[in-house]
Amino acid sequence: MTLGKDQHITGIILAGGKSSRMGQDKGLKLHNGKPFIQHIIQAIETITNKILIITGSADYQTLGYPCIADIIPDQGPVGGIYTGLKYTKTTQNLVLSCDVPFVKPVVLTNLISEYEPNYDVITYEDIPLITLYHKSVERTFFESIQKRRLSLRKTLSKLKVKSIPIEESVAPYVKNINTHQQYKEANQWN
Repeated sequence: MTLGKDQHITGIILAGGKSSRMGQDKGLKLHNGKPFIQHIIQAIETITNKILIITGSADYQTLGYPCIADIIPDQGPVGGIYTGLKYTKTTQNLVLSCDVPFVKPVVLTNLISEYEPNYDVITYEDIPLITLYHKSVERTFFESIQKRRLSLRKTLSKLKVKSIPIEESVAPYVKNINTHQQYKEANQWN
């Protein structure tokens, strides 16, 4: 798959979670003076200007991209991904959670370069929330919601997934921040 701004790909950022371990909205936490989500948007913008933010919070409206509430509320990442895939107009879709503020363009270009048409999903090993999804998997995510199979790993087990190793060159950029302790350590990571 070749890269470029004209590429038929959408970036979908999941920012609708409850952030229960953090106690506040993770996407709006500051890192180096900017909200996490702005770091993520900057990385995605090197690939595409088509970005959807999956959130019910009005706090994200100022970012200049469409904000879409979950079609079926309270379904976790499975529900957020389903919503993003339902609204996207592109075949390929980069889905990222809002808690990966270190993400760099290299993480996304490496993932896209691993694209193979016979796979539904391209993902990094053990990092299910920096992933390339084919729009056709929308049906599987809807079925998971109907069957209350809300574990992302269980949903992915129903799809043809290509899992790529996390090389040393990208490892620092795929870390996520879920807790106050991880947030305190974040400056050491970067």
